[in-house]
Amino acid sequence: MKKLLLMSAFALSTAVVTAQVIEADNYDTYTLGDVGTNFAFGAPGQGGMFLNGGSAPDYQIVNIDAAHDKSFQVTTGAGAVVADNRQAVKLGFGAAWSARTAGNDVLKATFEVYTGSSTGNVYAGTNVTNATAGIVGLRYNSATKMFVGMANLTSNATQATGFYNITGISAATFPANTWVTVGFTYDKVNGVITYTIDGVKSTLAINGYTITKNLDGSQFNVISQVSTSPANTASLVSAIDNYSVEAVNAATLGVTVVGQIADHSADVTIYPNPATDIINLKSTSKIISASIIDLSGKVVTSSKVTNNQVDVRNLSKGNYILKVETETGTVTKKFLKK
Repeated sequence: MKKLLLMSAFALSTAVVTAQVIEADNYDTYTLGDVGTNFAFGAPGQGGMFLNGGSAPDYQIVNIDAAHDKSFQVTTGAGAVVADNRQAVKLGFGAAWSARTAGNDVLKATFEVYTGSSTGNVYAGTNVTNATAGIVGLRYNSATKMFVGMANLTSNATQATGFYNITGISAATFPANTWVTVGFTYDKVNGVITYTIDGVKSTLAINGYTITKNLDGSQFNVISQVSTSPANTASLVSAIDNYSVEAVNAATLGVTVVGQIADHSADVTIYPNPATDIINLKSTSKIISASIIDLSGKVVTSSKVTNNQVDVRNLSKGNYILKVETETGTVTKKFLKK
């Protein structure tokens, strides 16, 4: 029987919580070894997991220690390009969330992260996304040995939304080969995100931004993604275990922490610049959408990205800001339309 760890409650409960499990796994029923054989969201592997990136040895069911029985181990590539990223997804999350009990509008996730080799500059953890946007997540940064949040935020100035990496949510560091119990909540009605790291809970606040409301998740992602700024140069071996995602009817609030939006400007490259008709995008993470903002802060256009290209033919000549949302964060780039 797997031993489950309980989070301490450095928090103030606002209501009685009735939990409804959306997705959960502890991997104990899996077979040791390879999870699957297809790595482009093709045929599912063990447990119905769809894998993206890498090869069979990069996704393993392993025995790390007796307390955890079997766990899901993920190994990234040793570089800083898209092919070095890893992702695992199951189907059915969106349907289960849509069928949740009325009033259970808070998404609550808990899971354990094994810091493993703690090499390179890689982010390992989980997030919740839908077809067009990332919503919330939490990842371990192997370079800083700290956890980084993920949050969908709305700019107070422009009302533009984006999925951002959030630093400053905890000062604690965690060395190699350490299990850490963490979690996050997203209240879609009230626009509240909390993070829990090793029993310490905080409520997110970002100057100049509010948390985007009314987003519904369609998939829970186990991710291990490389950084390009600074560029990753080593493979990371980490693991996930004992995860549970629930729909509940009240968030448990903690101490308010003012986080910082991480600078990931090097993660996206645009060309040509200046541009006349098409801007090409290159990114280490999947590109979800792009917005063009003029220098007054007005959103000129916003759309999904097709073939990693943005059409600027209808823009007037001048300077603009291109805001690109990826699975790992949001990046802004200045460009000139000729």
